[in-house]
Amino acid sequence: MHRIFDFLQELVANNNRDWFQAHKDEYDTAWGLFNDFLEKLIAEMAPFEPSIAYLTPKDCTYRIYRDLRFTQDKTPYKGHFGAYINADGKKAYYGGYYIQFEPRQVMFASGVWWLPTKEMRALRQAIVDQADTYTQIVEDPEFKRLCPTIGLDHYKRIPNGFPKDFAHPDYLLCKDYTCHTALTPSQFQKAEVADIARLFRLMKPFNDFLKENVLINYEEMEGMKDVVKFL
Repeated sequence: MHRIFDFLQELVANNNRDWFQAHKDEYDTAWGLFNDFLEKLIAEMAPFEPSIAYLTPKDCTYRIYRDLRFTQDKTPYKGHFGAYINADGKKAYYGGYYIQFEPRQVMFASGVWWLPTKEMRALRQAIVDQADTYTQIVEDPEFKRLCPTIGLDHYKRIPNGFPKDFAHPDYLLCKDYTCHTALTPSQFQKAEVADIARLFRLMKPFNDFLKENVLINYEEMEGMKDVVKFL
């Protein structure tokens, strides 16, 4: 697996088409290793997430090529390999498990990065109404060690319309409802695929709570298609 990290480190340092074409064989090898790993990971996850059992790596992976149409950064390639394991597909906005290989870490995440205002409000209300259930999930000791913080960004004050005396104000301050953790390349290469699957198994109750309490209709999903949906 070290070939993946070696390739990505070189790609980040030489992100141009000439270099990439000259090292296409190295890319093919690294990409093949990444897909082999995903195939094994999906098989390990299927017992606790049966809906993904039929997925192949191709169903989950994102292209290495960057979309340059709407950005000032014209580097042609992403500096990471990414995959979103979700029975509803790569364009689903929540309910899946994301893995990203970078030169210096492997990130694992779940949850939802962005929701329309109405759906976000409904999710926060569900957290208030089901506070005991949500607390059991996010305060579970194993989950808490894995993902000590929910969300990547936070408000300073509880949004309007929610009780200011809510017992867990930090639950309502999240601008996104994601959980994530990371391993160094060394840690990752020492781990078994079953160990990696267990990280996502610990995220499953959080993911399930979101799936049960978030509903986006098809019209809203179409309007969200250009939003960077998940991490």
